[in-house]
Amino acid sequence: SSRQRAYSVIRVPPSVTPCPPAPSPVLYGSHYTMKSSLLALVATAGTMGAHSSGVANQAATKPNIVFFLTDDQDQMLGGSFPTHGDATPMPKTNELLAANGATFTNMFVHTPICNPSRSETLTGRMFHNLKQTGQFGPSIWGMHVNETKVFDHSFVRSLKEDAGYATGHFGKYLNIMPSDFDLGAPAGYDAWLANPGGDYIAPSFDTEGVEDLGYPDGSWDGTSDDYSTAIIGNVSVAWIRKVVTEDPTRPFFAYVAPKAAHEPFMPAPWYADAWDPSWPSTEPRDNPAWNASYDSRSDHPSDIASNPLLTDTAATLIADIFKNRWRTLMSVDDVISAVYTECESLGVVDNTYFLFTSDHGFQLGQFNMVMDKRRVYDWDTRVHLLVAGPGIVPGSIIEQPVMNIDVAPTILELAGITEITADLADFDGHSVAPLLLKDHALALETAESWRDTVFFEYYYVNDNPKCVQNCTTEYNYPDEESECGDLSVQPNEACWGGCDVECYPTESTQNNFIAVRKMDSTGTLYVEYQNGTQNTGLEFDAVDFFELYETTSDEWHIDNVYAKVVGADAARISSLSDEVHAWYGCAGSTCP
Repeated sequence: SSRQRAYSVIRVPPSVTPCPPAPSPVLYGSHYTMKSSLLALVATAGTMGAHSSGVANQAATKPNIVFFLTDDQDQMLGGSFPTHGDATPMPKTNELLAANGATFTNMFVHTPICNPSRSETLTGRMFHNLKQTGQFGPSIWGMHVNETKVFDHSFVRSLKEDAGYATGHFGKYLNIMPSDFDLGAPAGYDAWLANPGGDYIAPSFDTEGVEDLGYPDGSWDGTSDDYSTAIIGNVSVAWIRKVVTEDPTRPFFAYVAPKAAHEPFMPAPWYADAWDPSWPSTEPRDNPAWNASYDSRSDHPSDIASNPLLTDTAATLIADIFKNRWRTLMSVDDVISAVYTECESLGVVDNTYFLFTSDHGFQLGQFNMVMDKRRVYDWDTRVHLLVAGPGIVPGSIIEQPVMNIDVAPTILELAGITEITADLADFDGHSVAPLLLKDHALALETAESWRDTVFFEYYYVNDNPKCVQNCTTEYNYPDEESECGDLSVQPNEACWGGCDVECYPTESTQNNFIAVRKMDSTGTLYVEYQNGTQNTGLEFDAVDFFELYETTSDEWHIDNVYAKVVGADAARISSLSDEVHAWYGCAGSTCP
């Protein structure tokens, strides 16, 4: 592979306040070499007030679209939006996108794990319409998705082929990459700096169409001086500047996908010790799900009922992980601000939509799982969705329940695409543009007829135990990745990597589920499980465990009332089962 030092960091002073700060300088590329004539970029963080005319006047063109996607960013535990009080690791994003755009308060992912969720977002299709029996590709990390239905069939292809957009992907794509099959960038992408998540420190990327930004076609390997989020941010900014400068009338789409806040939660070195004194010292613990008793978990599925109680060692590690996750998000905040500011300086911000969400949520001690996702509960399925741009009322709140499968049709409607000729399957999701845009012709009709339910679907991947004792692997942050919570002194034993004692499983083969989550008066969450594995095929035709929660009064999913309700109101259970299987069988226009 080829490598060239380029765009080493997006860097700001290692301090942050819980409220949106005054504009502060952002420095790009403090040391690098590059072939392009784009020299060091210096910008000032701005707001959606008066905007400079810059180099472009796009008033009469299709809007630009920037899509930010983080990884594992929780909403229910306080890590995203709406914020829990004033504390947030992303104050600039709060100011630029939340305060000046729309916040969806009931945004859910269809599948709470990386590869399926990202595949669903790209295609607008549900898992049962993308899945295959067995694994796709060289490892389990395809997670039962048939990527031949994804690679060349994303909404990005329609943006390019049906509307003439310049398109670029920067950051995490899918856990199984086209390069695993000796393929280049999927159909629809002009610029490609992509990986399956990779490393925070010394990252590597597959590259195509970014040679003039210093990244030769093929691949690029960083060194320990290179931080993934900074590379992704700087290349995104440089590419946007390039495409607007080359043709100010051509709209662009930028897909910006940092690894944060995914395991192993490596903050940029300049944020390694950052922690505002007003921020919480631990993840939320004042709830019955955190370090839950055996009795409170006895009617829950699979390994949840048998997980041991969290020890002091586990609790300390979880708190350290919580803090490092917020620190990784500080760099994402820098990237979002930098991209927004570049659009502002180029004079295109008023003709640009910014969307920001996560591929799923996260757990930190809930039901005694040290970390990860994969579960049907709100902390794993509920995420943020912020959208800012022309026609959106600043500070608006949208309560209708939406899913990540709605992103693709929404983006194409915002782009003005009314007929798709690109090779895409019909969307299972629906455009939320009528809910977003104040003057949309279908605003009232859509709001009145919008679904009141979301649907979840998941298939077991692996047990994924997290162990916290007898840790023997030595790490050396910041020169390399570390699977430890305490990064202040390395090596140490406050880790989960290389450990084999005091283990907490994440899931078992019973964790295959289909479920509906309703926005009714009781906040119904109804779940059907079937033990087995999609490696040999699984169609939820031999369901063996059920959950029913009324989340309006049971926010933390403690009281599984299925056994009570099935005896007292069998008709309700029958109706819920029929509904969940109708969702499971839907495709295209038959999906609610």
